[in-house]
Amino acid sequence: EPNRTVVPLFIDRYNSAMMNGDVESAMLCLLAYCTGSFYIGTNLVSLTKTFKSCIDQAANYQQTNTLHVAMSNFRAVLHLTGRSNDEVGIKSYEELEEIGKNTNSQLLLRRILMSQMSIHFYDRNWVKVMELFEKNPPSKFNNVLATGLALYGGVASLTLARQTHELKWRRIGEEAVEKMTKYEKVSSVNYSWVAKLLRAELHYLDGNLDLAEATFKASIGSARDNQCAHNEALVHELYGIFCIENEMVDNGAKQLQLALEKYKQWGAMNKANDLQMFIDIVDPTSLRALTNTPI
Repeated sequence: EPNRTVVPLFIDRYNSAMMNGDVESAMLCLLAYCTGSFYIGTNLVSLTKTFKSCIDQAANYQQTNTLHVAMSNFRAVLHLTGRSNDEVGIKSYEELEEIGKNTNSQLLLRRILMSQMSIHFYDRNWVKVMELFEKNPPSKFNNVLATGLALYGGVASLTLARQTHELKWRRIGEEAVEKMTKYEKVSSVNYSWVAKLLRAELHYLDGNLDLAEATFKASIGSARDNQCAHNEALVHELYGIFCIENEMVDNGAKQLQLALEKYKQWGAMNKANDLQMFIDIVDPTSLRALTNTPI
């Protein structure tokens, strides 16, 4: 089933557990709902309120592990929305990692990893993504985390392979393509867009530009069918960069503008602002024509 139809079920389980007085299970269900909602592209402004509720309840019911995992996940939301400095009482990654190590909470440590990778990924800081990836390869984690790592590590490694020509990045990227192709066969509705995106990046690395462009377009179609605005935004962004790097500036600017609109729809205003600055630097003339606003 599509992840977007499964995640809301955790709220029903939360309500049922609370009615039965099973606070621990209820809080785990609420945490799962918050975490899953981030990955299915729930509007981040709305999700901020849900995370705050989860954190407040976890603190009230003294569910400390749930509290700290929620904080680690919430940090990525705060970064993307640009509200990182607005929240008092949200522990830093360093504080959370120390807690995770002292309590031997693998759940907390893994969620810190994914939260940090999410931030570096949307910042397009590929070196930082791969520093975390190499310390925590997908083979160490369950399927849900492994798919996220394959996306983040796959895009980052294939981009670095193109930029540096280092074979180790190609190898990691090819492994990510292979892994996501397998997941695509299991659940096309959830993973087809990722598999196509990684294949497009691999075609680009190989110099097969026509095939890369066609595969980027196919990934956009699959992301749209997936009905998750943030996924569609990501593919438009990477396709736009591909176009600009290959002298298709007008189409590149158009794709980046589409990405910008989708990121705003997601509520990722900090990401949108960063992308806006990138567009202005890359091609201010095309941007003016698209937005009808002075630069």
